[in-house]
Amino acid sequence: MSVQGNYAGNLQVPVSQALTDTATTKIGETATDDSLTLASVAFCNDNGGSVTCQLHWYDSVNTTEHLVWQGAVSDNETKIVDNLPLRLVEGDEIRATGNSGVTVTVIYMLNFALTSR
Repeated sequence: MSVQGNYAGNLQVPVSQALTDTATTKIGETATDDSLTLASVAFCNDNGGSVTCQLHWYDSVNTTEHLVWQGAVSDNETKIVDNLPLRLVEGDEIRATGNSGVTVTVIYMLNFALTSR
């Protein structure tokens, strides 16, 4: 009998990026393999007013962008989205929408394939 599965662990270094306008922006790099899971995202607003922020997953297999989270982030507030998790495959991207003054930080976990006999 053999056992196969995935072990999610090994948090990666956070990727943080300031948004410059209201356009949807790719955060970090495009996934290069199937080993990443998006663990959490933080939206920090230093804008001077409330901003509606969105988190998008670009599904490379279907070439489709999906809205996975949306919420208002008040001035001088941080909203943390930590109940995703979102498994990425090669070519997938995480994208965000907000406004200038909003910084988005994403934290990934690395997945390890387990095989046992």
